[in-house]
Amino acid sequence: MSRAVLFVNGSIPDLESARRLLRADDMLIGVDGGTRHALALGLVPSVVIGDMDSIPGEDLQRLDPVLTRIIRFPHDKDETDLELALHHALEAGVDEVVLMGAFGGR
Repeated sequence: MSRAVLFVNGSIPDLESARRLLRADDMLIGVDGGTRHALALGLVPSVVIGDMDSIPGEDLQRLDPVLTRIIRFPHDKDETDLELALHHALEAGVDEVVLMGAFGGR
C-alpha cells in the first residue's frame, strides 16, 4: 500500500507526535505554506504544490530542486492548494492520504 502525507498550512502543535505517524516510504507533499512543517521535521518533500502565496521565499530556497519538484499554479484558480495536492497524490496512485496541519491557524 502506498501512502502520501500532505503537509497543509494549518497548525501542528506537536511535531514529535506527527513524526511518529510517518513511514519511511511515504510520499511527502508540501502544500504551499504547509511545507514549513516538513522542513521543521527535517524532511524533504518530493513535491511542493500550490500558488506559492504562503510559503516564505527562504523556505523555497531551502529546497533542493533535484530532490523536490515545485508545481506552481496561478493564484487565480478554481481549486485550493489542498485540492491540487490531493489530485496530484491520487494521480500518483497512492492508496491512502494523510493530512498533517489541515486545521487551525487559518
